[in-house]
Amino acid sequence: MRSEELAALADDLTPVDLGPIHNRARDEVMRKGTETGKEHGVAVLADGTAVSFGGEFENRLDVPAFDGVPGSVTIHHNHPSGDSLSRADLRLLLERGEIGRVDAHGHQGGWSSCERVGGPQSEMASLTTIYDVASRANRLTDEAQRRGKIPADATKAGLWQVVMALILESEGVIRYALNSESIKNLGRAILK
Repeated sequence: MRSEELAALADDLTPVDLGPIHNRARDEVMRKGTETGKEHGVAVLADGTAVSFGGEFENRLDVPAFDGVPGSVTIHHNHPSGDSLSRADLRLLLERGEIGRVDAHGHQGGWSSCERVGGPQSEMASLTTIYDVASRANRLTDEAQRRGKIPADATKAGLWQVVMALILESEGVIRYALNSESIKNLGRAILK
């Protein structure tokens, strides 16, 4: 069971109004992703232009480069698996100067979003940051399950990705949002 499925069972997926342009981007990636089972993306540029891309892979999205003021591009994409932001999503945000926000939309209504705080990182710095935090998040999630802080099925639910984003937020690297209080609370319980 994935984190989005846990939130759906808890009847805890709060709809999010992202504004007209971003709602259209969300709806497009959800529609295309549901139809094809693949990841699709829409970049929303500072002037409101929306650029569609992707659709080649089930668990990967090749994001083209965009001209723009640093931090001015928002990437919307679907996650067929329903998980929170992946390592690749976070690296994209940290490395690409023009990208300021990445939103992942699950097929059952899950939504997670992160905004970069500060400027972009080099590829090596980003890689080091993300893999260090992912390792800590996995370890903390496993420890929380062993200590009975979270149910065993929750450790298989992609919660480590939520924990990874919460760690990055606590370290001032990103701002993180998720439309499920129950999943956020499980992530916070893991960090205690």
